[in-house]
Amino acid sequence: MNRNRLELIGFISVIASLIFVGMEINQNTTAVRGATNQAISDQASELYLTIATDRNLASLVKKLYDDVPKEDFDSIDEMQLFLTVMTGLRRVENIFLQLEDNILDDRAFDRIGLSFYRSVYGRQIWQENKQFFDRNFVPFFDNLLNNE
Repeated sequence: MNRNRLELIGFISVIASLIFVGMEINQNTTAVRGATNQAISDQASELYLTIATDRNLASLVKKLYDDVPKEDFDSIDEMQLFLTVMTGLRRVENIFLQLEDNILDDRAFDRIGLSFYRSVYGRQIWQENKQFFDRNFVPFFDNLLNNE
């Protein structure tokens, strides 16, 4: 075989390898996105199930939806509801960070249950604690909350 023919075969092999690697990366990206979407659904389901199976927590969340302000809860109930809302806020922040990293698209925000955070209590908790969240997430979430 002459040298030109070997170079051509080598070139075609490199191109074929690059195409194969590109296809593998695309499949991997699709798998990661699918797993991430599933994890988000699992987190939401776990939070809902926790609330649904704890009568006291369900009662507190009902009060949240009835727009009872934070000051009307006793200290133990307030802590339980606070931690529940903070858990939800961290879940939403995580979705945002994955959106920033191009792992998810903005459809992920269709499933977060904004009424939970738009309640009087949810807004109070957000306002008091937003300085503890990602600096890019804060204006994004403020906008999401205020665009009803």
